[in-house]
Amino acid sequence: MVGSEQALGASEKLLEEIKDLLKKEGKEGVELAQEALMEETDVQRLRKALNFTRSCMQEPTDYFRTALLSLCSKAVGGSSRVTLSAGASLVLFARAIGIHDDLIDQSRAKEGKLTAPGKLGKDVALILSDILLFKGFTLFRKTLESEVPLDRVIAVLDVIEKVWFEQSEGEVLEIQSRGETDIIPQDCLKKIRMRASEMEACTRIGGILGGGLESEIENLGRYGRMLGMASILRNELIDMLEFKTLYHRIRKESLPLPMVYALQNLGVRSELISLLSGRNLAKNLREISRLVDKAGGMEYVAELIGKMVNEALLSIDKIKNRGVYQQLKLLTATLPIHPEEWKLIL
Repeated sequence: MVGSEQALGASEKLLEEIKDLLKKEGKEGVELAQEALMEETDVQRLRKALNFTRSCMQEPTDYFRTALLSLCSKAVGGSSRVTLSAGASLVLFARAIGIHDDLIDQSRAKEGKLTAPGKLGKDVALILSDILLFKGFTLFRKTLESEVPLDRVIAVLDVIEKVWFEQSEGEVLEIQSRGETDIIPQDCLKKIRMRASEMEACTRIGGILGGGLESEIENLGRYGRMLGMASILRNELIDMLEFKTLYHRIRKESLPLPMVYALQNLGVRSELISLLSGRNLAKNLREISRLVDKAGGMEYVAELIGKMVNEALLSIDKIKNRGVYQQLKLLTATLPIHPEEWKLIL
C-alpha cells in the first residue's frame, strides 16, 4: 500500500479500510501542504505547475506519510496535532525528491499518469522541485510555533538531514547500476535499504514529536525501515509484471531485483542476457519475466517481503496503545505477494 496500488489478490474491503484510515489520519497534513502551494503568480506556466502539484496530492502515498506521523505520535502517547506541520513538510519534500527521481530516470509517465517532467517539461519541473523544497522548510518552521519543545524540533531536523543524505547515497548507487547485469542481489538490497530511510524518517519523527522514550522511537524507526523495504521490494516484483514499466527499467534504470537474482543462475543467465540485449525487447518482456520466475527470482523477493513484514510487526509488538498497533499492522496487510498471484499474470 505504501508503493504501487496494484493489490494482487487483496480484497476490495481491505483496500478501502486502509484508504479510509490513511485519509482520516493524514487529511489535515495533506491539506496543509496543498495550502502552502496556493501562491499567487502571473506566470502562467508556474501557476500551471503549482495547480498540477496540488491536484496530485490526493494519492495514498501522500496521505500515508502524514498518517504515519500521526499514528506513531499516538503510539507513544502523543497527539496528531503536533505532527501536522512536519507531516505537511515531508509531503512537499517527498514530492520534490520524486521529481528529481523522474528527471534522472527520464520518466514521463508512471502507472498511466504523467509525471511532473512529462506534464510540465523538465526545466519547469526542476524549478517546481526547488519551490517544493523551500516551501517544505518554511512550513516546517510552524512546528516551532506550536507546543512542541525545541529539543524535539532539533531532533527531527537531525533525522531529516540524515535521511536526505542517505537518499542521495542510494540515488548515486542507483545511477551506477543502470543496465548493469553483473550487479549482485546484496548490492540491490543495500540501495533498497537506503531508499527505505524515508519511511523510517516518518515513523521516527512521529515518535519524537509524540514525546516517546528513546526505546520507543528506535522501535518505531525499525518498523518504518522494514515497512519501507517491504513496500519497495513489492514494487520490484510488480515491475516484473507491468511490462511498460519493465521496458523502461531495462532501457533507462537499474534492473529489478528478481531479475538481478535470476542473473546469478548460470542455467538461465546467457539466455536472459540475450533477451535483454535483443532488438525485440518489447516483444520479449513476458518471456523475460517467465524466465526470471523459473530461476526463482520472484519467489526470492516474495520471501524477502514476508521477512520484512514480520520484522516490522515484531518491532511494534510492545506498543501499549493496542488500537494504534492494530492500525500500524493493517498498513502491512497488502504487502505480501504469493506465487499463485503472479503466476496468474504470467
